[in-house]
Amino acid sequence: MPSANSTAAPQPVYRKAPAKPAPRPVKKQKGSLRYKFGASITLLLTLTIIFISMFALQGEEQALRQEMTQRGITITRNLAMNASKALVVRDILTLSSLVKDAMENPSVTYAVIVDDKGIIAAHNDITYAEKVYRRPAGVTELGGSKIKISEPFRYKDAKNVDIGVPVLLNAQVQIGEIHIGLSQTFIEKTIQDAIKQISYLALVFIFIGIFVTVIMVSLIVRPIRALEKGAEIIGKGNLDYTINVKSKDEIGNLAKTFNKMTSDLKTAQVKIIEKEKMEQELETARKIQAVLLPKENPKIEGYKIVSFYKSAKEVGGDYFDFLWVNKEHMAITVADVSGKGVPGSLGMVMTRSILRSQAQITDAAATLARTNALLFKDIKRGMFVTMFYAIIDLAHRRVNCANAGHNPLILGHADGRVELFNPSGIALGLDNGDRFNPKMQSVDINLVPGDVFILYTDGVTEAMNPKEEEFTEERLAQVLGKCVHLDAQAISDSIVNELMEFTAGAPQHDDITMVTVKVV
Repeated sequence: MPSANSTAAPQPVYRKAPAKPAPRPVKKQKGSLRYKFGASITLLLTLTIIFISMFALQGEEQALRQEMTQRGITITRNLAMNASKALVVRDILTLSSLVKDAMENPSVTYAVIVDDKGIIAAHNDITYAEKVYRRPAGVTELGGSKIKISEPFRYKDAKNVDIGVPVLLNAQVQIGEIHIGLSQTFIEKTIQDAIKQISYLALVFIFIGIFVTVIMVSLIVRPIRALEKGAEIIGKGNLDYTINVKSKDEIGNLAKTFNKMTSDLKTAQVKIIEKEKMEQELETARKIQAVLLPKENPKIEGYKIVSFYKSAKEVGGDYFDFLWVNKEHMAITVADVSGKGVPGSLGMVMTRSILRSQAQITDAAATLARTNALLFKDIKRGMFVTMFYAIIDLAHRRVNCANAGHNPLILGHADGRVELFNPSGIALGLDNGDRFNPKMQSVDINLVPGDVFILYTDGVTEAMNPKEEEFTEERLAQVLGKCVHLDAQAISDSIVNELMEFTAGAPQHDDITMVTVKVV
């Protein structure tokens, strides 16, 4: 920067007035104020550029560190997630492959997979394999932390940070650790390049600023006014407005940030609207389902009927119903309509209406055949309905049943024996009857006092525990066999309690529907 002496205004030069004519006023040398103002602008520009550069570099460095750290966390977590099963069985080939994949990122300087005994299961340097893991200086134990990021330390003549995460089996049991080293060389080089670039630009702007002060002020004020105007318009709710600033300096970046903020706000607004619409759709589906499902269980002499229904987070297509065929016959159906939300609920409405219109005969297979013929005409292509349909001859204690691709009926005898009845048949709505009718069969089941049978959906048998194991029909049959001597309500409660204990709080992905019928 020029010294104060070099930019001081030169002393005015006075000339002697001639004797004749009269003396004229002495004029100061032109440009003195311009130079002083130029010096002031030079100083102001210098300080401004220095301060702006400091903030910009600090922000860029912080953003780069955050970005690199987040990238490292993502790499480490993915590595931990993919390595869990391989670490359990000590699949060294898979673990080494995972480490190799992680090392393809140019910022990663090392990657280590350690088992729960502190032994290195995989390392980018194969000479460390099966050795006790030694933490670099400054890297502390992971302990109970889900993630730990160390302070920068020297590793291979470069600053690194260590990112460590636990390897969890089934998201619960820690079976090891993952550590990767993340080099800071890229950040340092980027900052150095930025400093050089800013220094060069600073010199250019300082010299140009001396001569084009007015232009610079105009260039600065104009985008600021554009930002002010844009902020006011955006503040009034016009999220389609775009601030048009062509400058590529900090103010231009600020304008881009404003435009991005406006775009993000608009996107967030659209997402909120979509979420509200989705919630309204789900609420509509819940209301439809609540109206369609029976409000109470039938009370019939000689029989005890208990139903259980628990919806999943998303409204599904489970459906159960009780239909009086005539005074001597009552039908029970349990069905699962493909699809969730409003489409699934509408499919349920259609199925329920058609089935009820056809439930006037005592042949279960024929009833389902008629229902399929009507449903196929109107059901949305790609949708289908699985259904088990059972007609109880109340006086003769006999069940005539048919199965349209649904789960089988499970019958528990009074002596503890359990049978599964699974008549052949395919789902409703898949064809017009050419394949459906020949495959449809019905089965008659004779009942005696003490017998109990259950109809259910796959939300029961396919419910999973935290280990992703299914409840299965075999386990359901075993539970029924143990509690067949209880009354219907107690049997239903026992099965539900066993199911809840099995799932152990794991997320419920499908509706759970079950109807229990006991002969008394």
